[in-house]
Amino acid sequence: MFDLELNITSWCDYLRASGTLSEDDIVELDNHLRDLVDELVESGLSEDEAFFIAVKRLGNVTYLSEEYSKVNTEEFWKQLHVEPVSTETQKQGKRDILLILLFSFLAGTIAKIPTFFGLELDSLAYFKNLSFYIMPFIALLFALKRGMTKRLVWPIIGIFVATAVVVNLYPSYGPHHTETLAGIHLPIMLWLVTGIAYMGDQWKTSQHRMNFLRFTGESIIYGSLILLGFMVLMLFTAGIFQSISIDIEPILENYLLIYGGCAAAMITVYLVETKKSVVENFAPVLAKIFSPLFFVAMLAFLLVVVMTGESPFAEREFLIGFDLMLVLVLGMVLYTISARNIHDQRNPFDYMNVALIIAAIVVDIVALSAIAFRLSEYGISPNKLAALGENILLLVNLSALLWLYIRYFRKKVEFKTIEIWQTKYLTVYAIWMAVVVFVFPLAFGFH
Repeated sequence: MFDLELNITSWCDYLRASGTLSEDDIVELDNHLRDLVDELVESGLSEDEAFFIAVKRLGNVTYLSEEYSKVNTEEFWKQLHVEPVSTETQKQGKRDILLILLFSFLAGTIAKIPTFFGLELDSLAYFKNLSFYIMPFIALLFALKRGMTKRLVWPIIGIFVATAVVVNLYPSYGPHHTETLAGIHLPIMLWLVTGIAYMGDQWKTSQHRMNFLRFTGESIIYGSLILLGFMVLMLFTAGIFQSISIDIEPILENYLLIYGGCAAAMITVYLVETKKSVVENFAPVLAKIFSPLFFVAMLAFLLVVVMTGESPFAEREFLIGFDLMLVLVLGMVLYTISARNIHDQRNPFDYMNVALIIAAIVVDIVALSAIAFRLSEYGISPNKLAALGENILLLVNLSALLWLYIRYFRKKVEFKTIEIWQTKYLTVYAIWMAVVVFVFPLAFGFH
């Protein structure tokens, strides 16, 4: 039986997920759609027929309706004879592909410049500069596709250039802790800067920041799949050449790995941005699958720690494992929040997210206790201080999310409040990443 409310809600959710319309615009379109349906039903049409025709008449969102039809049942949408993608859209798609190929080539070439001039970067210096090979081109792609104003372009360029100059002018002495920390934190900091290019002039709004968080999660999904396919390609290529006694591994490592890796990153952001209608339908499903699995993993981990008596206070590797788990869990929580429709009613998965947050808070408190113990026993070091700062940030983040969820369950706030707070907290992470990259080397004498 045709459910009019369900289909109107689904259609509006798709418009909302597109990220191109404001909430006020969507509400207005929702009202127009309902008015049209009522008029058509009064004229003698059934609800499903009226809905098909009403959507068709909303010509200003024809393209979105067409994209929406691709990811819904054929039986439902086959009556919507929407127009094919315009010639201009097809031309734009071809131009985008050429840009992807060009930027991938340029990024790979920049990464190979030291080799072309006979210079060999050590692995740590190469690792530290990875972000500068590809992220500026991703930011440029966003700027071109989204028409970013010059008011934002020049500051973003300035941040990339200044960061590259500073981190490469900084000396590095053994045991190179601050340089390693810079290499770890730089990609996160620069990705947040790249996010400004993605969001454009609306980068301060919570809605667009949440869209960027969603985009980041979906990029990880697409990127993982593309990376797996790329690895299979490399293994297959090496294998077939090995069968004729030709060692092609040096070529694969020096060229295919570099250029292919850059292409994989560019293709990932292009696919997520262009094919968001496909991936966004997987987001809620993936969140519902992996949230319980992450929660079970957390409980099992804590249970094993208690039963075995393993102490996180003495083993550095144990503490690193704690922190990695916290980052993964927070990422899962944020992905679940971003994949949720703010207009949905409370459901069991909201409570599952809260359970996951509580488990993560317990782990974070244990980790902070371990860090405090190691600081008192072994003194201050860049690694321990960085871990301390990050665990404090995570604890504040998780505790605030728990508090806001409780208020949401008690109907004191709307779910959107949770999104607004979380998107504002991204600025705190960006500041901390910058501190670790720029201040830590100076504070610890570049060691």
